[in-house]
Amino acid sequence: MKALTRIPAILLLLAVGIILGLLLGQLLPRDLLSMISGGGTLGSRATVILERVQALAQLTTIRYNYSLMVTSSRDMPPLLAGLYGESLSFVAVGHVTAGVDLALLQAKDIVEQNGILVITLPPPALQDCFLDEQQSYVVRRDTGLFANPSPALDNEARRFAIQQLRAAALEADILASAQQQAVTAVTQLAQAFGQAQVQLNSTPPDPNAPLPLTCG
Repeated sequence: MKALTRIPAILLLLAVGIILGLLLGQLLPRDLLSMISGGGTLGSRATVILERVQALAQLTTIRYNYSLMVTSSRDMPPLLAGLYGESLSFVAVGHVTAGVDLALLQAKDIVEQNGILVITLPPPALQDCFLDEQQSYVVRRDTGLFANPSPALDNEARRFAIQQLRAAALEADILASAQQQAVTAVTQLAQAFGQAQVQLNSTPPDPNAPLPLTCG
């Protein structure tokens, strides 16, 4: 008798479970059900992609290496330059780094349009200008009859060298290269997460963006 009374109870529980399952299927959003079942949706993938793209910040930089010669001299009339003047030639070895700061990417920058994941990247910018003191050196120094070598002139030569490194990198389109590298990296990442259709929109460099302290 005890075994017989258990059967109706089990059937009742099964019936309740089926009814609840049908109700949940009607009430819960399809996106949520898909996420629970492990399928994922475009919206959920976009959130994951945003987090992964932000982590790519250090991988989307590009560096241009340079070696160039600059000259620096004291500004004074020619008559005094022979007595108190000083000039030097300086070989500057260094590099300039640029990139797209993907940490600035926000949720509004990743949207879905007709089944295509559209990602708008932040603008490329200079990140660092570095003068390698171990490799850089003074080639020649000329001083007037009564002049002593001035550390200020050495510092001025270094500042001018950094400005020349920056100018050379910008002239060689380092920002465009950084932008293209970011587009390639983010596209590959999105496709790796199963998003076959991806559109990357690039933001042009900001001409008024402040320079990094090392590039001033």
